[in-house]
Amino acid sequence: MMDLKNYIILISALINLFLGITVYLKGRDKTINKVYFVLAASVFYWGVSMVLYRAVATIEMSVLFCRILYTAPIFIVGSFLYFSYIFPSSIKQVKKVVTLIIIILSFLFFYLSLFTNSIVNDVILRIDKEKIINFGAAYFLYSIYISGFFVWGYVNLIKKRIRSSGIVRAQLTYVFLGTFIASTLGMVTNLTLPTFGYFEFNWAGQILSLFMVVFIAYAIIRHRLMDIKMVMRRYSVYTVSLATIIILLFSLGWTLNKLFPEFIFWNDTIILIFAITIFPAVKNYFYKTANKYFFSSLYDSREVIAGISDKLRRTLDVNIIFDYIFETINDAFHVKSFGILRYREGKDVYVAQYNKGFNIKWQQEFKSNKELHEIYIKKNQTLILEEARSKYYNNKTKDTIDMLTGLNIDILTPLNVKDKTVGLLALGPKESGDMYNDEDLQVLEIIGAQAAIAIENALLFEETKQFGLKLEKEVKKATGDLRKANVKLTKLDAAKSEFISIASHQLRTPLTIIKGYISMILEGSFGELTEGEEDSLEKVYESNERLIQLVENLLNISRIESGRLQFNFERMQLEILTHSVCEELETSAKKKGVKLVLKAPKKTLPAIKIDQEKIRQVIMNLIDNAIKYTKKGTVTIYVKKIKPSGLKGIEEGIEFSVADSGMGITRTDLPNLFKKFSRGTDTSLVHTEGTGLGLFVAKQMIEAHHGKIWAESKGDGKGSRFCFVLPIA
Repeated sequence: MMDLKNYIILISALINLFLGITVYLKGRDKTINKVYFVLAASVFYWGVSMVLYRAVATIEMSVLFCRILYTAPIFIVGSFLYFSYIFPSSIKQVKKVVTLIIIILSFLFFYLSLFTNSIVNDVILRIDKEKIINFGAAYFLYSIYISGFFVWGYVNLIKKRIRSSGIVRAQLTYVFLGTFIASTLGMVTNLTLPTFGYFEFNWAGQILSLFMVVFIAYAIIRHRLMDIKMVMRRYSVYTVSLATIIILLFSLGWTLNKLFPEFIFWNDTIILIFAITIFPAVKNYFYKTANKYFFSSLYDSREVIAGISDKLRRTLDVNIIFDYIFETINDAFHVKSFGILRYREGKDVYVAQYNKGFNIKWQQEFKSNKELHEIYIKKNQTLILEEARSKYYNNKTKDTIDMLTGLNIDILTPLNVKDKTVGLLALGPKESGDMYNDEDLQVLEIIGAQAAIAIENALLFEETKQFGLKLEKEVKKATGDLRKANVKLTKLDAAKSEFISIASHQLRTPLTIIKGYISMILEGSFGELTEGEEDSLEKVYESNERLIQLVENLLNISRIESGRLQFNFERMQLEILTHSVCEELETSAKKKGVKLVLKAPKKTLPAIKIDQEKIRQVIMNLIDNAIKYTKKGTVTIYVKKIKPSGLKGIEEGIEFSVADSGMGITRTDLPNLFKKFSRGTDTSLVHTEGTGLGLFVAKQMIEAHHGKIWAESKGDGKGSRFCFVLPIA
C-alpha cells in the first residue's frame, strides 16, 4: 500500500531523474553527461524499487522486489566510480582494467542479488512496521563491494581536488560533498543498520539522495558545470524547497505516529494537506533568499541590451559613454571593479582610460600579449581568466596571466569594430561571489560590440573636431588670400565633420544594432519563426548589410582623403588569401548559377608584404563583382608570379586577376571605372544596389601598396578581366 513515505521516496526519485535527463539533453554528445544520466537513472530505479517493495503485501512479491531493490546500488556505485574518473572534463580515459573490474563485479553481484538467495534470503512481513529482511551468506561481501566502490570514487575526487584550482576545484568540492553526504547517510540507513537487524529507516537512503541533487545543482548554477544555464536556478530553488518540506513532514509524521499510533492514516493525510498548503510560501521564501544572496545576476538580458543601446545613441562624449557602460554592467552584474582599456595599435599597448575599483594608475600602459590576442581578442571572444590559466598558461602567456590575476581581473571582453581592436572591458569579481555564467558572457559580448562602435564614433568625432581647430589655426597664419580661402575651407570642414558625424553615429550605430537584433531573432533567441518570417528577416538582414558596407566605404574614403587610413603590413602568400576568399564566396556563386574556378599556382609563390585585411577586401570586391555581373557561365581566378613590363617601379610582382564571361565593359566606360561614384552604363540594370565606391577604394588600397590595378574587356557582352599587381619587396 502507498503511504506518505512512499510518496516522498517517489518524489525524490523523480527529482533525480529530472536532473539526469536535463543534464543529458544539454550535452548528449558528451561522455560525462551520459554517465551522469546513468547515475541519476540508477538512483531513480533504486527509489522506485523501494516503493514497490514497501507497497506489496505478499511474501513472494516482497522477496522479488527486495532482490530487485538490492540490484539498484550495483548500478549506482558502478556509474559513480566511472563518473569520478572522467569528471569534470571527460578528457581522461578510464583504464581498461578499471572498466573490466566494474563490469565483472557488477555482473557478479547483479546475478547473486536477483537470481540467488546469497544476498536476500527471505522477507518477514510486520503490521504497521517495516519489513524484516533475512540476508544471505554473501551479504557481507555485497556490503564491502558497495562501500568499497564509493570510497574508491571519493579518493578519485579528493585527488583531483588537491591538484586543481579555481572553477574546477569548486566543482569538485560541491560534487564531492553532495555525493559523500548522500551515499554515506544512505549506507548507514540502508546498508549498515539492516545488518544489525534495524529496518525502521531502510527507506531513508532514497530520500537522502536529494543531498546529491542539491549540491550538484548548486555547482551547476555557480560554476557553469556541464554547460547547463539559467534553467537550473529555478530547479534548485524547487529542490531546496521540496527537501525542506520533506524534512518537516518526516519530523511531524514521526512525532504524530509516536503520540497517536492508532491514527496513522489520518496523521499522514493531515500532514500531506499541510505540506501542499505551505509549499508555495516556502518556495517564495527561498526564491527571495536566493535572489538576494546567491543569484544576483537574475536580470532581464533584453532590458539590459535595450537600455545600453538607448543610452549610447544620446552622446558623442567618450567620457559619458564610459559612464553609461559602467552603470549598465554594474546594475546587471554588481561587479567589485570595472575598467576600460584603450588599445594603441602603433605601440601595441593597452592604456587604462576608465577605472572603478582596480588598483591601477590613470593612463597606465599594459603590453599586449600576442598569443592571447590571437586566441581571444582577434576572434572577438571574451577572455575568462580562470579558463585561460587552465588552457593556455605557458612561457608566452604566464607573465600576462599572472599580471591580470594580480590585478584581480576575472573577465576581459574585446571592443572590436570589424578587424580593428578599440580596447577591452575589464571586469573584476561579482559582489555576490557568483561566477560569470553563459548568459552573462553573451550579454557582455553584445554590450562590447555596441560599446566599441560608440567609442570609435566618439573618437572619430573628437578627432574631426581637433582637425578643424588645427586647420583654423594654420589658416589664420596665412596671407589675406588664404584668409579668404579659409572661409571656404571652414565651410568644407564643417560639412565634412557633419558628414562623418552622421555617417558614423546616426547611420553606423543603429545599423549595427539592427543587425544584432535581426541576428538574435533568426537564431531563435526570441522564439521560433515561421518560414515566411525567416525569409523576410533574411532579406532585411541582407539589405542592412549593404547599408553597413556603404557606410564603411564612405568612411574608408574619408580616412583615405584625410590620410588617416592605417595599414598593418605583414608577409604572406597571396594565393592563400585568395583561396580563403573563394571558399567564402562559393555559396553565393552557386546560388547565382555561376561556376567559380581558382587556378592555383603549381609552386608556392613568394611571400609579399601586405595589409591582409585591406587586400582581402580588394579581392573580395573584385570576385563578388564578377559573380554579380555574370548571369551564367564561369568566373576564373588566377594568381601567379610575373615580370611586368610597363609597370613603373615593379620589376617582379605577384599578379591577381579575375576573368568572367559576363556583360563586359564598353570602351567609353573603361577609363572611368576606378573613379569615385562611377559605374558602367548598363550595370545598374543588372545590379541596382551598387554605389560606384568599391573599385575606387580598391584602387586606393592597391596604390598604397605601391601596386597597379586595371581592367580589360573586349567589349559589351564579351566578359571582363580585373587585375592587380603587387611588388615582391
